Amino acid sequence: MAEVHYGVVRVGTTWSIIGDQLRVGTYATRDQAESAARRLAEQTTGVGLPVRMHLQDDMGQLHRPTLLS
Repeated sequence: MAEVHYGVVRVGTTWSIIGDQLRVGTYATRDQAESAARRLAEQTTGVGLPVRMHLQDDMGQLHRPTLLS
């Protein structure tokens, strides 16, 4: 089964949502970007695809993904 992966990452001084050939938004904080990514994931899970969220911390470390659906 296909899965969708979204990442919340720092880009310079802001945060963005990334995915396969996708870059969405510019957010002042990681929390704002994560909230937006979760809303985006809700739309994807509505069509039956599992979504994994990858979060980058303030030190640049990308953590293991969390299954949202």
